[in-house]
Amino acid sequence: MINLSFNQWLALFKQFLTNWRQFLLVHVAVNVVVFVILAPLATVLLNFSVGLSGEAALSDQEIIFFLMSPCGLLSMLITASVFSIILFLEHAVLLIVGYYSAYGRPINGPRLLALLASKAASLFGLSLRILLRILLTLVPFLLLLGAIYYFLLGEFDINFYLSEKPPEFYQAVVAAALLGAGLIYTLSRLFISWVFCLPFLLINGLSPAQAMKASREAVAGKRIRIGLWLLSWLALSLLFSALFTGLLGLMGTYLVPLAGDSFGILLLVLGALALLGAAVTFVLTWCGSSLLSLLILHLFRDLHVDYRSDAAFAADGSRRLDRHLSWRKLAWASVVAVFLAALFVNKLLDQVHMEDRTEIMAHRGASGRAPENTLAAIQAAIEDGADWVEIDVQETADGAVVVIHDRDLKKIAGEAMTVADSKLADLQQVDIGSWFGPQFSDQRILTLKQVLEWCKGKIGVNIELKYYGRERRLEESVAEIVEAAGMQDQVLLMSLSYAAIRKIRQLRPEWKVGLLSTVALGNISGLELDFLALNARLASGARVRSIQNQEKQLMVWTVNDAVGMSVMFGRGVDAIITDEPALAVSVLEQRTELNPAERLLMHLADVFDRPSLYREQ
Repeated sequence: MINLSFNQWLALFKQFLTNWRQFLLVHVAVNVVVFVILAPLATVLLNFSVGLSGEAALSDQEIIFFLMSPCGLLSMLITASVFSIILFLEHAVLLIVGYYSAYGRPINGPRLLALLASKAASLFGLSLRILLRILLTLVPFLLLLGAIYYFLLGEFDINFYLSEKPPEFYQAVVAAALLGAGLIYTLSRLFISWVFCLPFLLINGLSPAQAMKASREAVAGKRIRIGLWLLSWLALSLLFSALFTGLLGLMGTYLVPLAGDSFGILLLVLGALALLGAAVTFVLTWCGSSLLSLLILHLFRDLHVDYRSDAAFAADGSRRLDRHLSWRKLAWASVVAVFLAALFVNKLLDQVHMEDRTEIMAHRGASGRAPENTLAAIQAAIEDGADWVEIDVQETADGAVVVIHDRDLKKIAGEAMTVADSKLADLQQVDIGSWFGPQFSDQRILTLKQVLEWCKGKIGVNIELKYYGRERRLEESVAEIVEAAGMQDQVLLMSLSYAAIRKIRQLRPEWKVGLLSTVALGNISGLELDFLALNARLASGARVRSIQNQEKQLMVWTVNDAVGMSVMFGRGVDAIITDEPALAVSVLEQRTELNPAERLLMHLADVFDRPSLYREQ
């Protein structure tokens, strides 16, 4: 009988404390293997899989099209299986060590490695089977989600539903929430049914298919109890994580001000906090993963399974895995830790930008204070001091290139007119400003030619090419209009479609072009581009440096708050795209007054994702 009690948790903690050296050594060793061997291997496989598409990287809808192809699906399944092995390799090793420590049969290091090598194919097969089952489970839910979108949100451009939130929007939200709850319930049942797959595979020597079947049979009628155990482990992990994270935050709040104007003391305090934070993260993951493995073994034992040990599990008389940690070893470990901390601090100093060089790009004009893609928004961007204005263009039914984002006018005018089905003269009769405010009732849809004439000599223009499946010669028309306006040197072109960017590159090889990306697979910085426009969530400090090291510019979108702007300025991005260019200019001006210590503090707050430190500046 599987019971959930406080005493049983105490027993698990006692077993962990008794064998902590073994679990610690396993945690360190597995992490070394993961970071040195498996993680690079998974990255190579991922890049190889993407390379099968003929490109160095894929973004947004291109990822979906690739995964729908047989080659893409197969290659990504293999890559995902390797990633899965990375995720539960430590769990597998801890299960083995925990099993033998509980039964007084310690396993030595060489034998443990030999066992893992012999089980590598089985581990891969198990992960592949689990992934396939998850995909098959997801298919009907994804089809239903697509049906919800099609029937409730498919009539007009999605931006209309997101901004106006008509009844259909809330109906879709409720339906998607119910569908999501059903998916969570279904996946939870599956994960609980697989909780004993690894013990059956590793301890009882079953094949992947047999292990999955045996695990399903073992949990039958006990899912609730097992689920409560797993939830209690998750709750404990989250509780301790929140507790220690909060304590670190309090320490930073009280210790940093003590440094005053002393850069050396500030550096010492921040380095100590960084080292302590890394140590806490290591300890929490070590304890959490060890306790999860012991918990699953506890549940597995309570099922009264008839254990059948594999021949590979026989222990020999070689040196044991749990040899004692001496003071000399701890001293050497401390020296190494100090050395690594020094390297961290040195690297941190190299990354701190003492001068900001980021340009401000107004998103569809200053769309925070005027209707998007209108003359009023563009004029406001110029007045606010933006360096660039970003606009969206698409084709009308009569071949004109107009400045508008959505495929229809539902959001900006309440009209169901579709741009591709309407003539320019009809589109320019529609009021597209009153939705934002009555003072903008005179605003009308602009042509690209009108925008370029207004912006020439005043502000640079970043033209995003929009594609809704009805385009005829959008790239050629845009190129001709830009040349006619004499704006080649003041214009950038970008799109979500890499194929469109390559076409522009063929038409005008000397022009600056870039890819707009929300998500990406592969080496996106390896694409033949002049710049990348990434969702701000993707613009980590490491990625910013990686892209710029390949002589490409990086801009991020859409950043509208002072904290986010300061973070992106600190990371050294080449441009931020924002609805609030006036705020961005103000933040940029305020950052010029920061001294080196304040810049370091802000950079460290960014490294450890503590935005509260930014708000205090």
